[in-house]
Amino acid sequence: MSDDQKKQLEQQLWNIANTLRGKMGADEFRDYILGFIFYKYLSERMYLYANDILKEDGIKYGDIKENTPEGEEYLEVIREESLLKLGYFLKPSELFSEIAKKGNSNGKAENESTFILQDLTQILNHIEQSTMGTDSEDDFNKLFEDLDLTSSKLGKTESAKNELIAKVLGHLDKIDFKLADADSDVLGDAYEYLIGQFASGAGKKAGEFYTPQQISTVLARIVTMGKKKIKSVYDPTHGSGSLLLRIKKEVDEVSNFYGQELNRTTYNLARMNMILHGVHYCQFDLKQEDTLEHPQHLGMLFEAVVANPPFSAQWSASPLHMSDDRFSQYGKLAPASKADFAFVQHMIYHLADNGTMAVVLPHGTLFRGGAEQHIRKYLIEDRNYLDAVIGLPANIFYGTSIPTCILVFKKCRETPDNILFIDASQHFEKIKNQNFLQPQDIDKIVFTYRDRKTEDKYSYVAPISEVKKNDFNLNIPRYVVTLEAEQKIDLNFVNELLDRNHKLSIETDKKILTFCSELNIPAPIGNNINLLVQYKKGVIQNLFSQEIRFREENSKEFPNWEKKKLGEIGKFTGGGTPSKQNTSFWNGNIPWISSSDLTDENIYKINASRFITEEAIKQSATKLVPKKSILIVSRVGVGKVAVNEFDLCTSQDFTNLIPDSDEYRFLAYLIKLKTNQLLDFNQGTSIKGFVKSDLMDLEIFLPCLSEQTKIANFLSLLDEKINLCQL
Repeated sequence: MSDDQKKQLEQQLWNIANTLRGKMGADEFRDYILGFIFYKYLSERMYLYANDILKEDGIKYGDIKENTPEGEEYLEVIREESLLKLGYFLKPSELFSEIAKKGNSNGKAENESTFILQDLTQILNHIEQSTMGTDSEDDFNKLFEDLDLTSSKLGKTESAKNELIAKVLGHLDKIDFKLADADSDVLGDAYEYLIGQFASGAGKKAGEFYTPQQISTVLARIVTMGKKKIKSVYDPTHGSGSLLLRIKKEVDEVSNFYGQELNRTTYNLARMNMILHGVHYCQFDLKQEDTLEHPQHLGMLFEAVVANPPFSAQWSASPLHMSDDRFSQYGKLAPASKADFAFVQHMIYHLADNGTMAVVLPHGTLFRGGAEQHIRKYLIEDRNYLDAVIGLPANIFYGTSIPTCILVFKKCRETPDNILFIDASQHFEKIKNQNFLQPQDIDKIVFTYRDRKTEDKYSYVAPISEVKKNDFNLNIPRYVVTLEAEQKIDLNFVNELLDRNHKLSIETDKKILTFCSELNIPAPIGNNINLLVQYKKGVIQNLFSQEIRFREENSKEFPNWEKKKLGEIGKFTGGGTPSKQNTSFWNGNIPWISSSDLTDENIYKINASRFITEEAIKQSATKLVPKKSILIVSRVGVGKVAVNEFDLCTSQDFTNLIPDSDEYRFLAYLIKLKTNQLLDFNQGTSIKGFVKSDLMDLEIFLPCLSEQTKIANFLSLLDEKINLCQL
């Protein structure tokens, strides 16, 4: 299956999931849709496996008549084989396709009932019951308990509930999971995608069941580094199981998966996730219990240990734990209000001598004092288990924005005389309100860990002696300095600038005074920027309402302003990528401006020279022809784009106005008054009911060119004064 087909499957499943969105919260409809997908998966695996058994008999599983002696004989043989191979059993009439077909049959067959809730409940119970007394019993026990088909959130009446569930099953039944392709894990990936989507909308609850895939990848690549096979992997807070399964993707083979989870719903989700990813029930051993208070795998050692425990969770910190082998050697327990190091101690207890452990923790664990400092000291000075400290960006986990870190431990370290510190906190991409590690960010972390190298502002190999001098404080800025060295200030240069700005200010004030005298208005005094901005705003209001007017040189009044439409004063062109731009407008390789380049409120003053160079002009494929100035009208304002009399191409976020008049500055000020309207326009699209034609019909009053020039010169001087005050 191609990447496009995979994305299509993910989107199809998400669309079906949204059928339930209006009925309940994200964490609730997650349990229903994932449960139904799992039921469909079990059915299709059952069908394919049974058909394989029946191949020699030349019949299909769905053709078996269940209530005949011959049919019962077939089913008994298939049942025994299925329980050994798959761990569960479903009769032909219990397959997903059959129940979906019944629910969506509309009662067309005689005496046929379309009510499926009771049948569906019985089938899900039968799946669990089929495993009783077998090796897979624990793995299927109460697996569907979160699918409450009697919940009022599915509908007020039984009929409404039935209609909704039948609709969901009908949509799912149309999707081919491609299970016949033994090498494909498309459904497993799609399931992971859905879990991630639910996590993004679940707020703080997301942390209970999901580790972002990017973080899982970092942990998995670190603990599997240099290995193709892993004998055993363990996660004491396994959530949905995504972290365990990520390790499966990094190596050729994982013999066994182990884990423990407190939350019952999340525990069920993890078991489904394991089976959906093709992990045989004999290969995973997941338990549901409190890891710290009631550990289920005591005495076992694991080659890879990973976890994203709940940050700073509370635990009992009971004195009884001081006789527990997991904690007794340290001399102190983690604080009752912060169990972070209790999880670390538990994980180290289960780490094999040839293994690697990686755990995600809040930053506070690196430097907090008291018992936590004591435990850090023991791990470093007495045991020398700490191998690396990796700082992650803030706001990378769902449900919390706090910065986090990864601690890597080994009992037999290859470099026992140092600890590697990595500061990856500034290497990420922000998407909406969430930060994400990109593939190159992940590679940089992993390769730096592998090579154990010092890199300026990113990593540092710290001798153990240095960590001791810092009293076992592991706060990353103590070791990796990311601050830029303060630039030395040249007093002579600064003084020259001050002197120049002072002279410019005096000259500007003189020019402003001349204009103010002509208009018979008070000149602005002082350097308060906020007041100057207000002054300029008042001047614009009075000028463009024509309450105050300039006069010609002979004191004669200028002609009356004429009402015009924007479409009458120039030509409109649309922005676009260079490849789409009309050749008469787009000249060869000239750089173009994107929306991100125009952020200044007064963008008509933009210094566009930084977007074009002489070298670019030389390399241009065609001879450049001087054009008129361009006013860009966009969702961020208006502006003029022209350099050395050559236009630049703007992005598709802009509508470009090439005015017939050379006095573009006046038009920029005038159009700025219409900002509230212009913000509703965007090239070729309807924004709040406006389209490009509305923009062309926008009416303005326009003075003659000479008065335009005077107004523009005056307002430009006010801008110059404001800018000088900001320097």
